Formats: sequence, C-alpha cells, structure tokens
Amino acid sequence: MIIRGKEKWKEVIEAQKQSGLTIKKYCNDNHICISSFYKQKALILEEENIFIPVILDKSNDVIDFDIDHHHISCSKQNLKILLENLL
Repeated sequence: MIIRGKEKWKEVIEAQKQSGLTIKKYCNDNHICISSFYKQKALILEEENIFIPVILDKSNDVIDFDIDHHHISCSKQNLKILLENLL
C-alpha cells in the first residue's frame, strides 16, 4: 500500500492503535512497510511535540500516566531509576 501525506499517515497510525494489533501484524496485514510506519510515526510525534500528562499526588508514592491508551502506575523511586538509566 502506498501512503502519501501526513494526514493519511495519521489515519493509518490511529487505525493501527484502534485495531489492537501489533505494528508488525497491522503492517503485514495491510501491506505497509514497517520501517516507513515507524519513520512516519516518529516524524508526526516529533512535529506534534506530544505532551504526556502526569498526575502527581504528593501524599502518594505513585505516579500515574497514560501512553497510547495504556495506563501506567509507577513508584516515584522506580521512575527515578528508570529515567536515570535512560539518560
């Protein structure tokens, strides 16, 4: 499948999310080059400068946030360790 234009790629990326399929499976089923999918997704995310809201509750040791329809709860200490290892 040949996909042209940023808006069409946004539709494809959203359709993949909604499908519940992995990116690999979705791309294979729809004859989309996986590397093109990842490249376009990265370009769109970079351009849109996606902001991830994070809920901080100082009375609680847990930080909650959502990424791509996935809810994540993490202790502040584990998040600190994770971020230190990523940087």
